[in-house]
Amino acid sequence: MHTKVVHRTAKFLAERFHLAALRFSFRGVGASEGSFDEGRGETDDVVSAVRFARDKYPDGPLALAGFSFGSLCAARAALVVEPAVLLLIGVPSDRWPEEEAKALEGSNVVWVQGAADQFGPGQIALETAARHGFRAAVVPGADHFFTGRLDALEKIAVGLLVEAGLTRPRTHA
Repeated sequence: MHTKVVHRTAKFLAERFHLAALRFSFRGVGASEGSFDEGRGETDDVVSAVRFARDKYPDGPLALAGFSFGSLCAARAALVVEPAVLLLIGVPSDRWPEEEAKALEGSNVVWVQGAADQFGPGQIALETAARHGFRAAVVPGADHFFTGRLDALEKIAVGLLVEAGLTRPRTHA
């Protein structure tokens, strides 16, 4: 996945939290085989990717992150893989049914949205997060792709992840 938001997120999860970060393309995207499956198969892709990563790196906390359509798939997959923290970025709230958000109540969810996101304005994100007990923040002036606001996205996301209890794994001496 080559979007700036996904690349930046993987980078700060790896560098700031010392986590193994795996980026992948959904079925039918880029060189991936298969075809678009309306989110069902793509959610299965997330579950498979998490299992692959956990087989290679079984220790430490599992942070599951998704951007845009990927945030919807990550939210659905979180019900299966039960991450320590779920990071949602740029959720297209116009495509996220309320019952799916409700299913995550009690989970450790962190949500960052652009104030001017054309697929889910920041105010809707804050209201939805408040209804379901998620940590959320809005990046002022940011569109869906956080154009010119990636530093603010990172600062806000890192702060919320620390609040959510995500810490650097301990190293053995």
